[in-house]
Amino acid sequence: MKLEILHLPGKGGSKRPPLLFVHGSYCAAWIWAKDFMPYFADAGWDCHALSLRGHGGSDGVVEWASLADYVADVAWAVDRLDAPPVLVGHSMGGLVVQHVVAAGHAAAGMVLLASTPPSGLGSSSLHMMAHASDVLFQLGLLQSLGPGSVSPHVMHRALFSDHTDPAHVAWMMDHLQHESPRVAAELLMPPRPWPPADKVPALVVGGDQDVFLPVSAFRETARHWDAELHVIPGAPHGLMADSRHWRPCAKLVMEWLNSQNDASA
Repeated sequence: MKLEILHLPGKGGSKRPPLLFVHGSYCAAWIWAKDFMPYFADAGWDCHALSLRGHGGSDGVVEWASLADYVADVAWAVDRLDAPPVLVGHSMGGLVVQHVVAAGHAAAGMVLLASTPPSGLGSSSLHMMAHASDVLFQLGLLQSLGPGSVSPHVMHRALFSDHTDPAHVAWMMDHLQHESPRVAAELLMPPRPWPPADKVPALVVGGDQDVFLPVSAFRETARHWDAELHVIPGAPHGLMADSRHWRPCAKLVMEWLNSQNDASA
């Protein structure tokens, strides 16, 4: 099975761990290509973005994929790299990354952006029922009928701040796809990813205007991994793609990466 990996070499040839970006539900590697990969590559970080099986340009059938399958995909990508990477996961991809690290695969660090917490999406469902029932309904349409059935206006509110151009939202809507129903069910109550004996440095970043996940979910993830936590005021779920908040988010990640790299030098 062939898996798509986008690659953007870091400028300057500095010796730093590679970055491996892992997307969330309904997306693929393309979500990282517009802003995040050029930002980090320009600063000297070798950037790779994986499309999980059945997503983007990767082979495989998404309908029956499991969380364990996605973990295997990321582990395969890790093994292809020249050095243990810093794993950067968003939303569902953040939980996949946690399971890769928990399984003992080599990683220089872990960055979890608006990540599904170790306990799963139970808190997310309650959060949306209370504060964004229309988003929860649209997610059901997206899962059952596909991207063409959902409201661009509601998805704008679900993923982005008001400052993001509706044309960008429309572009993203054109790229969204079905997600595995099996994984969607598993995310509600997944197996818990236990930290390995050898601690992996971790950073958790979320936004206090995330429609999908409450701030308590980010705190849970940070406690579980003994990670540094940053909550960005006003930031939505789509941290890497929002026109106002992607750069502050990337700057936080860059500062953390540099501090970890300096500490290990």
